[in-house]
Amino acid sequence: MPTAARRGPLVPPTPPKQRHIPAWIMQLVLLGVAGVIIVAVLVSVAKSAPTVGKGNTSPQTFGAITALTQSYSAHCDGGAPYSVNDGDTLASIAQHLGVALVDLAKVNGMKTNTPLVTGQILCPPGDHVTAPIVVGTTNIEPCQSTNYWLPVISQWATPPGCYGLIYSPDPSKYPERPAWGWCNWWPEEAHPNLQGESALFLPGHSTPRVGATVWFDPGVQGAGPIGHYAELVAVNPGGYWLLISEMNDSWRGGGWGRVNYRYIHVGPGVQFRY
Repeated sequence: MPTAARRGPLVPPTPPKQRHIPAWIMQLVLLGVAGVIIVAVLVSVAKSAPTVGKGNTSPQTFGAITALTQSYSAHCDGGAPYSVNDGDTLASIAQHLGVALVDLAKVNGMKTNTPLVTGQILCPPGDHVTAPIVVGTTNIEPCQSTNYWLPVISQWATPPGCYGLIYSPDPSKYPERPAWGWCNWWPEEAHPNLQGESALFLPGHSTPRVGATVWFDPGVQGAGPIGHYAELVAVNPGGYWLLISEMNDSWRGGGWGRVNYRYIHVGPGVQFRY
């Protein structure tokens, strides 16, 4: 036995004297316990309600919103986006749209026999077959307010309302994607009809579009030494200031597995992928 554990010989303790507690004291004790339980329940309910306020960084747990593919948005140069229905094939859609199968496949980055998913968005080809402009959905954002902007915007100002909170998503509520908790996981989930890491490798642009994957070069606007990914939530009418959502940033209590919002601006080292 280790020296620190030695306590000397064991001696049976002396049994305590039995004491009688009056009934009226027991009633007061029981009433007090009941009061403590009621207060504890009320406090628990109050804490579970989401709070909105500038600078509040308590993580708010949330899960994915259903029917993500139906809220997916895209801009197509060749016409209105087409939402895949049950039983559709690329060939049947090409016939419905009156376009060549090979062109429809090319503009959507597919093979002619690629299986489709109900709710998936396809772009018809234009006069010149080019890649579609593909952006993700904002429907998974934990804050759905349209109150995006402060009267005076600056780089590290806390956005208003629920955009000033930190959120902790439940990964079991989302489709499985690579690298849960890291910055790339969040924009991948925001593009529900793209597979795996495809949202990270869309064509890069200097013009922002809501729903674009945002890429920061290393060291740019708070990015770490290997760069950073985020999702574009809103574009200010002036086109310079932007509101993004991001995971695994270190600002205001964010971090691994948490979603935060902040302002960034258009500039060198920032790319919008769509």
